[in-house]
Amino acid sequence: MKKWVALALGTGLVLSAAQGASAEKPEKKDNTKWKLVWSDEFDQPEIDQTKWNFDTGNWLKDQDGTPVTPGWGNNEKQFYTDKNENAFVEDGNLVIRAKKEQVTDELGSYDYTSAKLTTKGKFSQTYGRYEMRAKLPTGKGLWPAFWMLPEQDRYGAWAASGEIDIMEAWGSQPDKVAGTIHYGENWPNNKYTGKDYHFEEGDGIDKWHTYAVEWEPGELRWYVDGKLYQTQNDWYSKGLNQATKYSYPAPFDQNFYLIMNLAVGGWFDGDVDATTPFPADMKVDYVRVFDLKNRDYREAVEPVYTDETIVLPDGAKQPSEDGNLVYDQDYTEPITTVTNGSQALDPVNWNYVALPDFGGAGSIDVIEQTGSRFADISITQAGSQPYSHQLIQNVSLGKGGHYKVSFDASADSARSIAVKVGGGPDRGYAKYSDEGSFDLTTDVQTYSMTFDMTEDTDLAARLEFNVGLSTAGVQIGNVRVEQTPREALDPNATKPALGDGNHVYNGTFDQGAMDRLTYWQFDPGATKGTGTVDEEARHFEFVTNAKKGQPATLVQNGIQLTEGREYVLRFNAKSERIKSLQVGLNGLDGQAYLPLQDVALTRDFQSIEIPFTMEQESDLLSQLQFVLGSAKGEITLDDVQLLDVTPADVDPSPLKNGSFTEGLTHWGSYVHFDAQAAVEAVNEAAQLSITQEGQEPWSVLMEQGGLELHAGQTYVVRFDASSTVARNMEVTIENAAYTRYLSEIVQVTPETKSYEFELTMGQTDMTAMKFLLGRTEGSPLGAHDVTIDNVSVTVK
Repeated sequence: MKKWVALALGTGLVLSAAQGASAEKPEKKDNTKWKLVWSDEFDQPEIDQTKWNFDTGNWLKDQDGTPVTPGWGNNEKQFYTDKNENAFVEDGNLVIRAKKEQVTDELGSYDYTSAKLTTKGKFSQTYGRYEMRAKLPTGKGLWPAFWMLPEQDRYGAWAASGEIDIMEAWGSQPDKVAGTIHYGENWPNNKYTGKDYHFEEGDGIDKWHTYAVEWEPGELRWYVDGKLYQTQNDWYSKGLNQATKYSYPAPFDQNFYLIMNLAVGGWFDGDVDATTPFPADMKVDYVRVFDLKNRDYREAVEPVYTDETIVLPDGAKQPSEDGNLVYDQDYTEPITTVTNGSQALDPVNWNYVALPDFGGAGSIDVIEQTGSRFADISITQAGSQPYSHQLIQNVSLGKGGHYKVSFDASADSARSIAVKVGGGPDRGYAKYSDEGSFDLTTDVQTYSMTFDMTEDTDLAARLEFNVGLSTAGVQIGNVRVEQTPREALDPNATKPALGDGNHVYNGTFDQGAMDRLTYWQFDPGATKGTGTVDEEARHFEFVTNAKKGQPATLVQNGIQLTEGREYVLRFNAKSERIKSLQVGLNGLDGQAYLPLQDVALTRDFQSIEIPFTMEQESDLLSQLQFVLGSAKGEITLDDVQLLDVTPADVDPSPLKNGSFTEGLTHWGSYVHFDAQAAVEAVNEAAQLSITQEGQEPWSVLMEQGGLELHAGQTYVVRFDASSTVARNMEVTIENAAYTRYLSEIVQVTPETKSYEFELTMGQTDMTAMKFLLGRTEGSPLGAHDVTIDNVSVTVK
């Protein structure tokens, strides 16, 4: 085994793209040269703890160290230690060893130990080449990985801030490895794309190989032994309470740190079996990080989508004359019923899937409704998952297409269903669309959603209507999937307030097109000035050499102002030379709602706050205007907000149907695939019939969202509960970012008890009340029923 001599940071070692590491020979040869900037050759007798940290335990924890979920969020079975028995240096290699041994901590007991090393807080970098030479263990349920996470979650919780998997391997499939990126929105609306690399016959992960990723602005390239096997350049990030996505190439434009670990079990390769060898060793010869030496990094190029009609290849389900990719819209052909996992789906027409493995039992018929034919799904057993009952049809989707899904639907009683378009088992059930949740009523209504097909063309994509978790029957008709033109963003259109109440879009100057000025219009007037957003600082910067005449302006149109409402305009500003700016709000006819205000500026950022009342008639197309003057110098703006601060009409009882007299109306539920449960309204109470709690506290939950709780108000939370088996239940009130305002664990027994808690809100927020009935102390509990009734959230 050839090793390089350990080199200090920036010693000048250069790796040519044509050479690769250890005489790699990439398929694409060029003159790119990489300079070593960080490495660990593992040639010291012990692990260098100036470079590496140890993550320990089995639980994901939040920033405050509070346990959030076991199994590191992946159902993993190992307990990570910092012991020499699980990670050590031997013969010039790092060894991460997974052992079969029982460990117990305050959160539970675990049957395996292993190690996880990270460089968080010690080394991170944006862009470069990252590589590892390693020999990996084989065996069912072993999951070695070399990957990266952001040093700071700049764009939001996982996976909005991104994840780069340089190499992941299945112990049960030693002939391949995978490279993947995770991105999109906060879980569960995250996305991932990636590809596998297959070794030649006779080779595999149990031999020494070099795994690398080359990361440049707007492009990631994966290599095995210098062979390029995939390139990714299409991704996005979208945070909470935003009108549009962060500017490309977010989230992959920030510092990421390195991670090496050997997991045992988990959803990636499943649980171990009797053939899995222990101890299992992941051996690492070196880890090296390079920076470009002989050229600048490439310029990021934002993915461009056209509205050209996607031409599907021969053999695909072609769209009908009216553009519908769904066949048999009127259900004139037989619907294939699938009740066994070994049955294949009809590749052309409709399928009704109710698998016993997920507790679903029911039937499907076709009925006439509102002049059309509808699939009528009758449900006798709700099942433990949304996908316990599915109406599925395969459709052909082309990469780069923009698609609209539309359908009519009703239900026997009010309930929700989940709809998505994604891949089949050969695509890892990847999500192509968001997982849309639609609230159905007893009346037929029309629903729709749109999505971009950013992954490779899939001729067997799955349109899924997931209707489990409730016995209320569902009727679905007039289903369409069609390619549609993308709607061009109109910066002057009216702008409803965002989820956090802000009436200004992209007030942080980090969203939309790559100039980061989406929704804003800059006019230099006579100043010959420039108005730009710096890629790193992400503030709006006005720079001018000055000229008399019309001053420069920065404007946002479409601001909604309502008569009689009280508002506050906030922003941060600083300047060089220029002493002041003006800001105001007016109608398109020039009528002043907030007359131009003079704002004094200094060299340091200061927070400006201007309150006003909208005394004129409501205007949904008003204009926010910054007048930037015509004096020589610079002005910097950031964090622009316009908030309605009218004293709220506080709803004294925001939670609805807490007595369940309307069944489960206003209530939702979730059952993770590692659990089995059904949620129903029985005798005007909610009953959760749980046969398997799963691995997470949230594997089984019932919730009601849309609870607007107001700053300064104290709320009293009450409910009654019982369980046929004594157990703990976690009760929370939290927002969409999982910030908890109430978090209590109560003991529930066969005797019905009443519970009461108080919370005082420090801020106004849209929240959800949740009853978490997944994994708890003493799991597994066996089959049991939990009954919840008389739930209320009221102002004290």
